[in-house]
Amino acid sequence: MVSGNDDNTAGTIDSSAEFDRLARRYLDLWQAQLSGLASDQAVTEQIARLFAAANAQVASALQVAQGASHAGTSRSPSAAAPSGNGADDVGELRKRVEALEARLAELESRSRSS
Repeated sequence: MVSGNDDNTAGTIDSSAEFDRLARRYLDLWQAQLSGLASDQAVTEQIARLFAAANAQVASALQVAQGASHAGTSRSPSAAAPSGNGADDVGELRKRVEALEARLAELESRSRSS
C-alpha cells in the first residue's frame, strides 16, 4: 500500500525537475538573444548613444548636486561618432564604456573633494 506522503514526494521531485529544466531553457534563450543583440551593428550603435546620453545626464546631475550656478557652461566633450562596420564593434563598445566609467569616477572624485 502506498502512503499519501510518497505521492506528494514524487510530485515534488517531478515538479522540481521540471522547474530546473524550464529554468535552464529560459537562461539558454536569454543567452542566445543577448548574443544576437551583441553582434548587431545597429544595436551596438544605439547602446553607444545610450551611454553617451546617460553620461551627459550624470555629469549634469553632478553639477547640480555640487551647486554649480552655470551647469550648462561646463559641459563634457561629446562622445565620438559611432564606429563603422568594423570587426570588433563589441570591443569598441567596451572601450567606450570604460572611458565613460573613468569620466564618471573623475567627476565623483571632484564632487567629494569640493
